[in-house]
Amino acid sequence: MKKLLTMAAILSVMPFLANADVNNIYGNGGVETAAFATEAEAISAANNEMAKIKDMTSEDLAYVLRTPHKNLRHDSLELVGTEVKTREKNGQYTGFVDVEYRFSRINK
Repeated sequence: MKKLLTMAAILSVMPFLANADVNNIYGNGGVETAAFATEAEAISAANNEMAKIKDMTSEDLAYVLRTPHKNLRHDSLELVGTEVKTREKNGQYTGFVDVEYRFSRINK
């Protein structure tokens, strides 16, 4: 019975040991649109970009957002929040999709 309890205790700890070298990280990035003459056009373009981002797979998001591609745990990137903003420079407006995300990185 003691051997059975010892084996059960060891096996219950094994999943935690297997993931000991994985970090969960929050990141912040975004996508900027081209310049437009009006703020409404910039917001519309940014909304289109936001829709594209929300439809992307975790693998595609890794290339669009600033993440370490080689150390990224498979399918671990998920969006936490998105926000559309505009920036004005020299009478031109650009749309910007501000993205907060979470991913797991494997330490090698």
